[in-house]
Amino acid sequence: MLLAVGCGQEAPAAPVLGSYEPLVAGSWWDYEHNSWTERVTLASTTYDGGPAFVLSSSADPDDDVRSDAIIAEKDGRVVRLAKDDFRVASTGDVPVASVTYGVGFTRFNEAWANEAVGFKESPEYTRVETPPGGSPKPGEFRKHTFEVLSLSEQVVTAAGTFDCIEIRRTKDWQAAADGVDAADAQTKTFWFARGVGRVQERNDETGRTESLSAFVIPE
Repeated sequence: MLLAVGCGQEAPAAPVLGSYEPLVAGSWWDYEHNSWTERVTLASTTYDGGPAFVLSSSADPDDDVRSDAIIAEKDGRVVRLAKDDFRVASTGDVPVASVTYGVGFTRFNEAWANEAVGFKESPEYTRVETPPGGSPKPGEFRKHTFEVLSLSEQVVTAAGTFDCIEIRRTKDWQAAADGVDAADAQTKTFWFARGVGRVQERNDETGRTESLSAFVIPE
């Protein structure tokens, strides 16, 4: 069985059961940006001896950079543990940078759905970047604050209408944002739907939005 919704189809509302960040190998999601469509795929792997997933995104045509991130679930929290960025070239993918995140960079915490609007938390992690062919740089302590803005927000995209939890993410470190993870330093608002995952994302600094247009999640 597949849960699948495509652009332009009559789409049902998001299912009421399941996690807000479903980790099912073989899943994929398409996100509409201003002038291009990003394909995100999920595959099983292992990391540090434990089960994990590779979350791969297609290249941004502005810089031809794509990424492979290692994500895993830890006590209801989905975290990014590592990320490799590549520049797509005619001769193959060229490494740009590799980053690890210690205990993990939080993507979503299922516990947020049981908190009141206005709830905040600031999980911490240590970011270590390794340039291509080089040695790891000193670790950088970082944290983000996540705030629950709404527990039930109706979001309409090309993939359908979804009942979402709305989360705002802001950075809490003082170092200047640079390098491949600059986007992680920007204030963003996210909408997640149960059994579907991230439905919409808005960069609150630039105003740019990316919205779900199609997806498949094997059941």
